[in-house]
Amino acid sequence: MKKNIIKLLICCGLGLSVASCDKFLDREPLGQIGASEYFKTETNANSAVMGMYRTMMNSFSFGQSFITVPEFSAVHIEHSAKFQEYELMAIHKINTVNPWMKNIWQAAYTTINAANNIITEVPNMAEGSISNEKRDQFVGEAKFVRALNFFFLVRAFGNIPVPLTATKEGTAHDLDQSAPADVYKQIVQDLTDASTLLPVNNPNTGDAVRGRASHWAAKALLAKVYLYQGSLTNDYSKAASLADEVIKSGKYSLAADYGSIWTTENSTEAIFELQFDDQATNPLASVANNNASVLFFAKEPFIDGLFEATDKRKAFSYKKEALKTDPTTTRAFMGKFPNFSPASQNFPAIRLAELYLIHAEAKARVDNSVSAASYASLKMVQDRAGVTKPISAYTSLANYITAIQDEKEKELVFEGETWFDQCRTKYALKKHSTLTSENFFLYPIPVDEINQSGKLKQNPGY
Repeated sequence: MKKNIIKLLICCGLGLSVASCDKFLDREPLGQIGASEYFKTETNANSAVMGMYRTMMNSFSFGQSFITVPEFSAVHIEHSAKFQEYELMAIHKINTVNPWMKNIWQAAYTTINAANNIITEVPNMAEGSISNEKRDQFVGEAKFVRALNFFFLVRAFGNIPVPLTATKEGTAHDLDQSAPADVYKQIVQDLTDASTLLPVNNPNTGDAVRGRASHWAAKALLAKVYLYQGSLTNDYSKAASLADEVIKSGKYSLAADYGSIWTTENSTEAIFELQFDDQATNPLASVANNNASVLFFAKEPFIDGLFEATDKRKAFSYKKEALKTDPTTTRAFMGKFPNFSPASQNFPAIRLAELYLIHAEAKARVDNSVSAASYASLKMVQDRAGVTKPISAYTSLANYITAIQDEKEKELVFEGETWFDQCRTKYALKKHSTLTSENFFLYPIPVDEINQSGKLKQNPGY
């Protein structure tokens, strides 16, 4: 079997998701028990950590909706049935009862709840039941995962609840909302803690090297968070410094062949990659290919005009083919999910190319110029794509920043990043004629959550 299999089991009483973690720790389900009773052994704690990762692999999280929802907003994809809830995303007129808002909200908080259980319970485990190294590792992994999901939520919804302890239902509608600046402070704290708790030299082996949070994954995500936080503070120095540190760590390198990032597992540039396999399949990969189950297509003509003719990324990322179910009809497909029978496609949530682009932008902002150090990072990504432009082509800092964002869109298309990135700099207003207000950079808070809460308030404009 190409990957170790995770068996998920849900402890409903405390919303605790746990699972057997690898072949060497394969165990029978333990049933429904309280969290404090479950966290008795290192094996059980490790199973809880693996269960936490598993919560991000379903179709409402990174398995599909965390990718497709912002890709609809970026006008990169369309649904085969053209359902209204999808079409309204593409014209930036989402209504408050859109079911996908509720799905992604609840999926993120389910994962956060699983992380909170680990963060709370593992430090309280009895001496001798778990090594100090594993105690730190598990808490560090949970803080990374919690930060990753808070980061998705704050970019998607703005003012959000920030639960730091586990709840029985795994929801957050009974908490006050925190302003984005405060959410970012918590994310930074979690990732700073994670980078301290997780060892510089990854003790994991095999798939777990890329599939579990690491010291460098925490720093890479923190660099990205600092870039977004910089839009609030106008301080990009930490983003530039951390991105540069990850790049120069020697732990990762750009894959020579762009397509190999998705046709092989855990490439040299993967920093954190969700591990799907023949049993734990990728929900998006199963419905994004030229087969009878296809639901999501690449959006024409937007994607068709995105790449230059010589861009090596185009032929892999974007494929026009006759439908196997109807050879008389040609459609465009996302090329980044090629493994669909079975749908064993991994998803590289954080990879080195993005760190180069983060560094390019942040360093240029710090230097207040199209500096050589910034350009060197941009050039690394362009060189691989075969679309290198000389530094003299960038005649102003503003145009250069826009060029980096355009490069990021090409590099990360169909990876759920473009929409958030362009809203961060307000570039989205120039890119999309249907986007009429900054209010619609954010999605509506799910109306069901508001109705169950005495505290949640809807975002302006909805």
